[in-house]
Amino acid sequence: AKFKLDGTQLFYASLRGLTVAFVNLKPLTAGHVLVTPRRVASLLQDLMEDEVDDLFQSVRVVQQLIERYYGATASNLGIQDGRDAGQS
Repeated sequence: AKFKLDGTQLFYASLRGLTVAFVNLKPLTAGHVLVTPRRVASLLQDLMEDEVDDLFQSVRVVQQLIERYYGATASNLGIQDGRDAGQS
């Protein structure tokens, strides 16, 4: 992992413990958060099926939390899958 997070930076961890979410260190806008697998993987295809399921279920949960917190009616979701896609 390029960056080491401590527990105080996380605002969400899935019940299965496979996914975490934290506020982006350089947010583009209010509510800009990252939802990521706990295990480091270079590409989405490198994740196990249970990790992918947990990741996308977590995205849905976090999306609802952020929309509720900011009073938003919609969200932008993005995936950077691999270094050439901008993943750091």
